[in-house]
Amino acid sequence: MKQTLKWIGIVLVSIVLLPLVAIFFIYKKAVGKREYDPKVLDNLEEAAQDYVKKTAPLSDVDSRYKYIRLAEKALPAAKDIEVGEIENKKIDGPGGKISLRIYSPEADGPYPLMVYFHGGGFVTGSVQTTDGIARKLVQTTGYRVISVDYRLAPENPFPAAIEDAYATVAWVSKHLTSLRAKSKDIVVAGDSAGGNIAAVVAQLAKSKGTPNISKQILLYPPVDIFSRDASVLYPSMDEFAEGYVLTKESLDKYFKLYLSGAGDRKYDPLVAPIRSKDISDLPVAFVATAEYDPLRDQGEAYAEKLKDAGVPVYAKRLEKVTHGFMSTPSAATDETYELISEFLQEKL
Repeated sequence: MKQTLKWIGIVLVSIVLLPLVAIFFIYKKAVGKREYDPKVLDNLEEAAQDYVKKTAPLSDVDSRYKYIRLAEKALPAAKDIEVGEIENKKIDGPGGKISLRIYSPEADGPYPLMVYFHGGGFVTGSVQTTDGIARKLVQTTGYRVISVDYRLAPENPFPAAIEDAYATVAWVSKHLTSLRAKSKDIVVAGDSAGGNIAAVVAQLAKSKGTPNISKQILLYPPVDIFSRDASVLYPSMDEFAEGYVLTKESLDKYFKLYLSGAGDRKYDPLVAPIRSKDISDLPVAFVATAEYDPLRDQGEAYAEKLKDAGVPVYAKRLEKVTHGFMSTPSAATDETYELISEFLQEKL
C-alpha cells in the first residue's frame, strides 16, 4: 500500500508540479527584469502607468522570443468578458494548418464578420494574448470575430504572416453561409503588427479584386520600416525611444527577425503599406494611435496619406497612453471600443 502511494505521489509530482515549476521559470525568463524611468509615468494616465510597470521593457527579443511564447500560452482566457460561443478551428493555409479562434455574440445571428490579427512584432503573440481584445470587440460591436494564429518569425519570416492572413480572409469569404454572415462584407482589424497585417491584406484584396473588405481597423500600426533609420521620417521613434513599453531597440530587432533573409524588401508595400504607390479605393479606415508610442507618427502619416487619396478615414490619437494600451483596461481603451463601434455602424 505504501509503495502504491509512493508511486502515486511520484506520478502527481511528475505530471502536475514539475510542469508548474517549469512554467514559472519560463515565465520569469520571458518577462525578465522590468526597468522603466519613473519620470515617464508623470505623462501617463493611471492605468497606463500600471501597464508600463508590468510590461516594460522587452528589448531582448531575439534571445527570448521562445520563452515569451511559452509564457504567453499560459495566459488565462479573459472569461470575465462574456460572449456567446467560442470555437477553435484549423483551416488549410499556404504553409500548413492555420489555427483560428471564432468568437460569436450571445445574440443569434446572422452576424457581420471581422477578421482580427494579433500584435507581437511578427515574432510573438497569439489568439490567446489577444483573447480579451477579441471578446471585447464581440461584446461592444455585435460582430463575429475570427482571430488568426498566423505563422511567426524568425522560423517563418516575411511573407509567411501575410500569406496566412490573406488565406484566412479568403477562406472566410468562401464560408459566409457556414459562418452565418450578415453580408459578404468583411472587416479586417489588428493591433500593432496585426494592424500592419490588416492594412496589407486590405491592399492585397484591392489588387486581387477579392475578397470584399469593407472596412479596416488599425490600432497603433507599424506601416513603414520600423528599424533605426525610421526616425528620419518619424520623430516619435526618437522621442519615445525608451521608457514607454515599446523601445526603439526592440523595434529594430523585431524588424530584423521579421525580414530575415529578405532585408532587400523592407520598402515593399507588403512590408510597409505606406510605401504603396496607389492607395486610392481602399476600404474605409479607423486608425488609432497612442500619444507615447514610437510608432505614433507612422500611423498618423498613413491616415493622412489615405485621406489624401480620397479614402474616408477616422483617425484618433489617444492621449496619455503607450503602445499596446488596448491590452489593459483604461479610459482610453473604453473610448477606443466606443469609437470602433460607432465607426462600424456608420455608412461611410
